Amino acid sequence: MQKRVVLDNGMTLVVENTSSVRSICIGVWVKAGAIYETPELNGVSHFIEHMLFKGTKKHTARQIAETMDSIGGQINAFSAKEFTCFFAKVRDQHMEMVISLLADMLQNSLFDKDEIEREKNVVIEEIKMYEDAPDELIHDIFSQSLWKNHSIGQPILGTLETVSALGRDKIMDYYAKNYLAPNMLITAVGNFKISKFSSLIKKYFKFDGDDKFSSSKVKQPDYKIEKHLREKNIEQVHLVLGAPGINEADKDRYKLYVLNSIFGGSMSSRLFQEIRENRGLAYSIFSYATLYKMAGLFAIYAGCGYKDIEVVIKLILDEIEKIKKNNITKIELTRAKEQLKGNIILSLESINSRMNRMGRNEIYFNRQIAIDEVLDSIDAVCEQDISYMAGRLFKKGKMALSIIGPPDKDKNLARALKLVK
Repeated sequence: MQKRVVLDNGMTLVVENTSSVRSICIGVWVKAGAIYETPELNGVSHFIEHMLFKGTKKHTARQIAETMDSIGGQINAFSAKEFTCFFAKVRDQHMEMVISLLADMLQNSLFDKDEIEREKNVVIEEIKMYEDAPDELIHDIFSQSLWKNHSIGQPILGTLETVSALGRDKIMDYYAKNYLAPNMLITAVGNFKISKFSSLIKKYFKFDGDDKFSSSKVKQPDYKIEKHLREKNIEQVHLVLGAPGINEADKDRYKLYVLNSIFGGSMSSRLFQEIRENRGLAYSIFSYATLYKMAGLFAIYAGCGYKDIEVVIKLILDEIEKIKKNNITKIELTRAKEQLKGNIILSLESINSRMNRMGRNEIYFNRQIAIDEVLDSIDAVCEQDISYMAGRLFKKGKMALSIIGPPDKDKNLARALKLVK
């Protein structure tokens, strides 16, 4: 049974009780992320995520960890472009304890000045770790290039410069403006009574309401179609080739999901089979769709040898042209749809996944989308929809390319950039 409740202070609860488990998974979502940050404050949402684990008036950072370990529970958080989520999973008998702990962390964290300075070093090392992982870094570079003049392109972690410059006053100001009840959502799945869960949330979560609160206004992103090369002393070339996509609410999103599965989203996909299995040119190659409230992108990643990059890009472009010409087989289409539906159904066996799904549905659609509605929408996709979607995405002059590779002594990478028109 699912239920949606809006509390008097404006906080939304979306909960689902199930007696098939002996646990509960709770997520506290705050609509604060890189898209809402000014360039000077880039990374502050993620930094606050870190700081809420660093001690409150009741618990030290160590006590937070020990409390969860003492009940065999899990607690963590993640930051995204459009939200931050704090989540915990415990046995159902510990529901009140974990609710009180999460509430304490989100409401009563100390933001100690010395702790802020220590945590800056931690986040700076996290940023450096990404710099040393080109297969991760290339996606941020592509996103920043595609949305060059918009906050949606900003890295979630921030930069070395912006994180170093964060001061307590700036952090607390951002926290005060965003950690308000109308800007928050709590989702929970597990073995509990909904009335009991709701009463505990009211008891411990005392965030102020604000009748005049409105979420930060973000202008519609513009796309910059660029070719970008970063030379780095590494062994392999990493590339992302992509194009502007669609937003979360777009009616064509299910067509996009099926296209992605056929094109590069699975081990049986065209890109994986042709470039890795048939030709052995890459260990890792895949496509992915990223959808936000106002915009999106569709991209292909590959990691390959320096001398093979031109061949790999040509093969990707060839597959794009083939799929635009509607050469999709019924077998491919059926396999892709079944893969998608299987992944969705299997994910429902995890209360973590169910909790996440409810949160994203509420944030992006303001409603819970029934599983049957999703499955029916996937089943409705036909062969012509795939070529239509490919044509909508991959237009001449609308494809961008980012590359990280070793020093380009033979100009292989420079020539590769010119292959994308």
